[in-house]
Amino acid sequence: MISAKKLKMQSLSEKEILNRIKRQESFAAVIDTGAFSIRIDRYIPAITTAIHAGHAVREQVADKLLLNESEREFEEDPYTGDMLASSPIVLQGLDSRYMYDLNRPSDECIYEEAWGKKVWAKPLTPKERRDNQSLHSSYYRVLDTLLTVLEKKYSHCIVYDLHSYNYKRLERDAPLFNIGTYYIDEELYRPVLDHLKRRLLSAELPNIENRVAFDEVFIGKGYQASFIHENHSNSLCIPVEIKKVYMAE
Repeated sequence: MISAKKLKMQSLSEKEILNRIKRQESFAAVIDTGAFSIRIDRYIPAITTAIHAGHAVREQVADKLLLNESEREFEEDPYTGDMLASSPIVLQGLDSRYMYDLNRPSDECIYEEAWGKKVWAKPLTPKERRDNQSLHSSYYRVLDTLLTVLEKKYSHCIVYDLHSYNYKRLERDAPLFNIGTYYIDEELYRPVLDHLKRRLLSAELPNIENRVAFDEVFIGKGYQASFIHENHSNSLCIPVEIKKVYMAE
């Protein structure tokens, strides 16, 4: 086993990242566009992702944004990447979902309005839209190649798709962990889901009740789960939402 601490974070192009994955090399890198990071300590049939952990705003479009930092952070998933620090394979978004949302299809990944708030003071130019969409596409080419390599090596792979959610506005009891099953064959994967539920229930947080639910807050209908379901039938994506009890919502 190679410790994450021994992997020096590098800046690599998409082509270099894809080639290292195909050669099954251990590495840690931020793609040279700055859009996302990837760390592979060793090749196992399990990937963890934090696609909404990012907060970065592209310099080219920053002056067009209407939302300030705290408004953006409210709907982002801060620290979810940190929660995956012990995972051998991690993909983490570094750009804000307000630049482009990795959990939406490419043609829908740029918000005009989100959660009742207008996002842009003036429309993005066609080039600015294409530039953002190209970053979205780059992430999915890397994920696709990684899944292909792992499926060839192990025949199957599991992806834990970690998010966080705001709960105070719900005005009702909400679970600490919500598992979305929209794209999951529950009959086939029930043992996997039950095992995950037991492991999540074993987590203990001071003065916080731990309850795990299926499809109670979100049903797991995001694009990453859809992409894996449609393109990698031997892989299972499990979207997991953690209640934002770990920070000031």
